[in-house]
Amino acid sequence: MDQDIQQEPQADFVPERVYKNHFSTVVQSLVSALVIVIIMGLVWHLQGITSISELSPMMFLLAGIVAVTLFVSIRIWLKTVFMFGDTELRVEKNTLFRTAKNIQYSKMASVNVRRTIVNHIFGTTTLMFNVNSSVNSTIAEATLTLRQVEADELREFVSSKILKKEMVIEEERHQETLVNVSNMDVILHGFFGQPTASSIFGLIMLAYSIITTITNSGGALVAIILFAISTVYPWIRTILRYYNYRIYRVDDTITVESGLISNYRSSFNIKRVNSIRIREPLLARLMGKSVLEAEVVGLADTEGRPLLCPLKSKKTVDDLAQQLVPEFLFETSDMTQPRQSFVPTMMIRVLAALVFLAAGLVLYFYVTSHYQVEDYGYLRYVFYIAVASLCAIAPLLLIVNGLLAQGHREFEMGEETFFFVTGAYDRQREFIRYDKVQVCSVTSGIIQRRFGVGRCTVSLMSSGGAARLMSGIFDRDELEKVSDEVMARISDGRYDYRRYL
Repeated sequence: MDQDIQQEPQADFVPERVYKNHFSTVVQSLVSALVIVIIMGLVWHLQGITSISELSPMMFLLAGIVAVTLFVSIRIWLKTVFMFGDTELRVEKNTLFRTAKNIQYSKMASVNVRRTIVNHIFGTTTLMFNVNSSVNSTIAEATLTLRQVEADELREFVSSKILKKEMVIEEERHQETLVNVSNMDVILHGFFGQPTASSIFGLIMLAYSIITTITNSGGALVAIILFAISTVYPWIRTILRYYNYRIYRVDDTITVESGLISNYRSSFNIKRVNSIRIREPLLARLMGKSVLEAEVVGLADTEGRPLLCPLKSKKTVDDLAQQLVPEFLFETSDMTQPRQSFVPTMMIRVLAALVFLAAGLVLYFYVTSHYQVEDYGYLRYVFYIAVASLCAIAPLLLIVNGLLAQGHREFEMGEETFFFVTGAYDRQREFIRYDKVQVCSVTSGIIQRRFGVGRCTVSLMSSGGAARLMSGIFDRDELEKVSDEVMARISDGRYDYRRYL
């Protein structure tokens, strides 16, 4: 059982504030059910189901979905109570079973704010109470919808318990953002901020759908759907999520606000941050841009880790990091992989390149010996592209990947954090707190051992759950200093868990 959440009620609990969800939560559930009903109706229409005899049982099914959703939503609304005491929040439900969930303020990471279209219509705000744990990391432990004024007052109350200071929402809203992010920046971030592999896959699917449409061959619909799922949907979702972006820091509290249709606001203490990441996808790096992210456990967000700065110039991102999270940064000396790492780095890539080359040659000789390629129209071009990809493009990309990894991966240690540069085409710089490391190990393969080098793997909690970060290939003795430092901080008292409460 999660230690941060107690299911058994405490006898001495005295509530200071008692709330129930606003009735708009029922409307929100009903809207979701109606969307499902409409989608199912469209599917049946496309399948040509129009006769009364066929539609009648289906209409009963749809009506049943709506009725059950309405009944369950109303019962949950009537039978769920939120009680806020001096040290904890208790959520009591008496629907099918009677349950009580106690969440201590000291274990909460933040109180996030979300305002959907339904919230705007009813003048309400949804508060999301997030526990500082990797369990159900993207799902809030409790959500409460109230009128906006009530929600602001309650957020001030709970935030003062979590952050150990008074917060005034009105004053907070007038804070000046630390970086000016235009809506065009957000649009560029939606596409160029994606990992390169996702962008390339989406472009391939788009090109394939165009070719198959022009040539009147099958497969265009599937390609378009894959392109929409892999590229268009994440792009639109990201734009809607981070439109009107603002970020500011007051004392030790960082607040991020954004949203076009639905509005979001997250506040968290710098002590809750486990690591800071400066991410540079290939397309963004060619434009001289990067993205600033943080690992904050307990921030329930379907987008994953908090975004501290959308796609901006490298100088802008570095300057913002210096203002926003100076506790994590230190001067680095560009210590890239040593010379003895070259063979271990390149060996696996050379072997993989030879496998691709052999596969391409086998494919070419097999097909040309059994078929007349010229007789297959445009498909022969697909065949030639496949052979070229296996024999030339893939091996070349692997070799270049190894050369980039050898020349750009870095490792260095500071006083409070240590630093990894990983990746090849897509790169990321990560500053990690020693005190947040849960497991640290150094491993060497057969080839790496011959050269006295290895990799450092670090496990820690992240916004998306447990995470493992792996360094480049460096001298084993240097990498082992990370675990030595972690243990030394525990032994001599520099690590104190109370610093992070």
